[in-house]
Amino acid sequence: MFHKSTLRTGLLLLFTPFLFASCTGKLSTQSNNSNQAAAPRATDTTKSTVTETAKPQTDAGPLKVGEASGSYTAKGETVTLKYAYAGRAERFGEESVVILLTDKEIPADALADEIKNHTMLNDGKIRGLEYAIMKDGYWVRYHPSQYQESKSPALKDYSVENDIVKGSDEEKGDFTDGKYSRSVKFVAAISK
Repeated sequence: MFHKSTLRTGLLLLFTPFLFASCTGKLSTQSNNSNQAAAPRATDTTKSTVTETAKPQTDAGPLKVGEASGSYTAKGETVTLKYAYAGRAERFGEESVVILLTDKEIPADALADEIKNHTMLNDGKIRGLEYAIMKDGYWVRYHPSQYQESKSPALKDYSVENDIVKGSDEEKGDFTDGKYSRSVKFVAAISK
């Protein structure tokens, strides 16, 4: 027969992995598009935290003029974007709608120059995405990394109405092996 302490030790060793496995889940809220409260759910924590934080996130809520939501990732650094600005300027030899999505506000007296010359973005005073919307597609540049790419057709949900430009953009970074990705929404007034 087994001694009680040997039996307890054996049972403890047998059930310890199950105990730890059942306690390693963490609670998070589940996104819910209805107006009901989100219910907590257990998620698997074996996912890499680095991967989770490196993915740009987009807020699905309605935006006001001048607001952006979402983020971009450049070389492993994720930048949250909050502000949206737009204007008209020449890019690549043609008149374009220029959209700036930034992490910090651009002062009103500097906006025209920023749309035309992107001085604050180039100097690293603010970080963000610079879009040029052209008739055949769009171009986007990441600041401060200077990575850029051209795409067609137009941005998702892109519209201009009464000098208000709206849209969204998502790039998972497949082409760059995840070094550059973005997921953003914006609403901006086109400055004169």
